[in-house]
Amino acid sequence: MGLKRAGSLLAAVALGALCGGAAEAEARTNRALIVGVSEYPNLPKGDWLEGPKNDAVLVRDYLVSNPATPFAAAEVTVLASNTEGAEAPTRNAILKALSDLTAKAEDGDFIYIQFSGHGSQQPAADPSTEIDGKDEIFLAADVNKIDPATKTVPNAIMDDEIGAALDAIRDKGAFVWVVFDACHSGTATRAVGMGVEEKERKISPESLGFTPEMMAAARGEATRGAGGEPERENALGLSQDDDGADGTERGGMVAFFAAQTVETTPEFPQPATDPAGRIFGLFTYTLMSKLAENPNVTYRQLSQGILQHYSGLNRTKPTPLFEGDLDAPVFGMEPGDAVLQWKVAVKDGVVALPAGMLHRVEPGTKLAVLKSPLDPIDDAVGYLEVRSATSLTSQALPAAFSGRSAMRMEEIPDGAYARIAEMAINFELVVAKAPPADGLAEDVARANAALEAIAADGKTPLKLRVVEPGAAADIRFAVMRESDVPGASADASKEPALWLLPPSGEISLEKGRRPPSMFTADTDKLGAKLSDDLVVISRAMNLSRLAGASDFRRGDVSVTFSVQRADQDELTPIEAGNVPVLHPGDSIFVSAKNESRKPVDLNVLYVGSDYTISSAEAPIRLHERDELEETGLFTVSEGSFGNERLIAVLTEAEQQSSTLDLGYLAQKGVRQATRSAAAPEGFAGLLDDIAKAPATRDVKRFQDKRSSKGAVLVFPMETSPATK
Repeated sequence: MGLKRAGSLLAAVALGALCGGAAEAEARTNRALIVGVSEYPNLPKGDWLEGPKNDAVLVRDYLVSNPATPFAAAEVTVLASNTEGAEAPTRNAILKALSDLTAKAEDGDFIYIQFSGHGSQQPAADPSTEIDGKDEIFLAADVNKIDPATKTVPNAIMDDEIGAALDAIRDKGAFVWVVFDACHSGTATRAVGMGVEEKERKISPESLGFTPEMMAAARGEATRGAGGEPERENALGLSQDDDGADGTERGGMVAFFAAQTVETTPEFPQPATDPAGRIFGLFTYTLMSKLAENPNVTYRQLSQGILQHYSGLNRTKPTPLFEGDLDAPVFGMEPGDAVLQWKVAVKDGVVALPAGMLHRVEPGTKLAVLKSPLDPIDDAVGYLEVRSATSLTSQALPAAFSGRSAMRMEEIPDGAYARIAEMAINFELVVAKAPPADGLAEDVARANAALEAIAADGKTPLKLRVVEPGAAADIRFAVMRESDVPGASADASKEPALWLLPPSGEISLEKGRRPPSMFTADTDKLGAKLSDDLVVISRAMNLSRLAGASDFRRGDVSVTFSVQRADQDELTPIEAGNVPVLHPGDSIFVSAKNESRKPVDLNVLYVGSDYTISSAEAPIRLHERDELEETGLFTVSEGSFGNERLIAVLTEAEQQSSTLDLGYLAQKGVRQATRSAAAPEGFAGLLDDIAKAPATRDVKRFQDKRSSKGAVLVFPMETSPATK
């Protein structure tokens, strides 16, 4: 996004969960219902999904195995397609399970409910209750195409039914956390023939037998989403009323939605390092990974972690939505600072750990062996290296590390703990080659050859990996003419161009939302421009990826952002976990407080949807107990629109040292073709590597006392043209 500096401006998000320890909740019963609908026997197999049943197993295994979330296996009901020990997720089974939860629920209980599967819409049974005249529906396994007599989908579960069931549980005094990894409508435009290995969890009403005329009639005069304003409402219209039907106080509720009402949400193989290539919902897997890293946070801090992770994946869409009692602690536990460590078990010549890829414990991860969970990492008696890992478990062997030889297995103390000593930071940019395109074979070959040449060039400042079309990637190549893109104007260019698309393959020609592109006929400049653009994209993405390497304790430093609307005088705080919509003329302000024992430097950067990196005028040195009042940073301009990011970078400093200025990370964004015509140590070192890619370090060591500490906080926002 194009930016100009403002005299003063926005902000509003506290430094949330950077790690946390568990504490026992008050005596109560934790119960869960997990629904994963992958197979739909009455619908074409092309509409079936793979991920929901995997989601269900992953969530169940996490809930019953994590000591911070004590769910008894007998209190976890799983309804999932073709899953051992699980009943089929039919309409009757789902409604019965919800009814059983209501019957069992008692005051003070905690209830976790998840729905993974397809969503859709049908004409509202009561149009007065739906602003767009349509009911959102969740598709149970036994759904069929519409009944012409009733104009409804047989065996679908309506939003009102789900809402009523949740209200009934809350009327018993139980706290409900409901997660929807499904979507109900979407307007994403896809590039033709991308072959992306993703599937959207949404079936269009037309696929269920509704005609466009039926849905238009249902919509009537509704104007939801008119004027290009992105939606910011939950798909199911769940009640947030704290008063029950009889006037008694209801239990609390938190609702997590994988997507806004006008978006779709995908499933695909995760994580990329998993050789099994199992398919999960993007939202479910991200949610579980953030919980595994630290369950002792608030729902608001958890939601911020999810949004930060999406930014690191270059996911411009969907935009998850989080509602309810977001400042309550997750699972009712006490928030705290987690340490990524686990008790070890030596068995059959290997060290087994109750932590896996969800916890960022992957093959190659280095772990310090400690006699006590309270020991400092510098007191490690030896080190381990992870050799294999599943989602929730791993196996390791002694390894040489940090100048020390490998310990013997018999030297591992009884009751020892393993703590992450070195965390991998993925600075690699994965680019998928362009798939074949009718009539453009030479242009496709030219674009892919340029990409391969960049990957083979050891002097290019880029850590690049090339994959085949459709494979998991950060950027996707597509060769097409602008005139062939859906929605193109009559005067659109007919020249073949190479487009650099996000992981989903989405493409738009809307003002300020066009992806980068370049003409393939310009052979002499193609390689050089492509190399420059990929470096720009990589640097912007790597800033977000650093959010996972933070080593400040929660509460050491807080950062808040606020926005001053163009037509208003007051400042409105931006809540963590909420993606605000900003328009040209809106201004952004920051405030902060340092409660650590050392000075901290604060740099604020703005990453535009075109991968521009803009730096605030000057870094800010916060001494111990210093507090920064609202200070203006940026004003939104017309340069680009879409998913953009505010990034607050905190770095620990020494007394009397010069302030770390990250202005060197600023860069111009990538361009669009429309017509023919010596590094510091620690956290600061990782920042330096972003500017000097390829990275000389792609790990963060935690045992070096001389290295600088730091944190990267990512606050996504949506920029949109001014409403009329």
